[in-house]
Amino acid sequence: MIEQQPPYPQQPAQPYAQGGPVYPAPQQWSGQPVTGPGHDAPPPPPVKSSRTPLIVAAAAVFVVLVLSLGGYAVYDRFVREDSGIAACKAMAEDKQIDGSPKDSDAGDDKMTEAEYREARKIFEDSRYDKIREHGTALVDLLWQVQQMPADNGGALALVGPMGTHVSGLQTACADEGYIVKMDG
Repeated sequence: MIEQQPPYPQQPAQPYAQGGPVYPAPQQWSGQPVTGPGHDAPPPPPVKSSRTPLIVAAAAVFVVLVLSLGGYAVYDRFVREDSGIAACKAMAEDKQIDGSPKDSDAGDDKMTEAEYREARKIFEDSRYDKIREHGTALVDLLWQVQQMPADNGGALALVGPMGTHVSGLQTACADEGYIVKMDG
């Protein structure tokens, strides 16, 4: 027997998945979400990681740092009184360099090491070069003289430099408007 071919060819299997339409249905064209059975809302697009918050935070930290440093510079330069100027002012008012009143019976009082370091720091921290230079040198010379034995004539060798720095400090203070008389 001979097999007969059907009069028409057979349809091939569907190559595409069966599901919803490829294009949105006309009711979805209005922009309104479609709800109901079989119409789930599409998932939101994936969130991209952004570096914008990190950049903004870094910029904010930088701005705060710049403003802080600028504020300190303004305070240090214009608001806070210079320690060397404060010492000149105190000496012009016949006080000790730290602004405390002079002792009336302080004839032979020796400076302690802590007092020496404190006095030197007052002049060391000055923004004014001449006050810093002559003030620290004068404090250093006074400290050296006090450390020498009383019967040694070595202090005579320091009289010249002492006179130079006394007059230098007086001039530096006078340049800033404070007349200092150093008689002791």
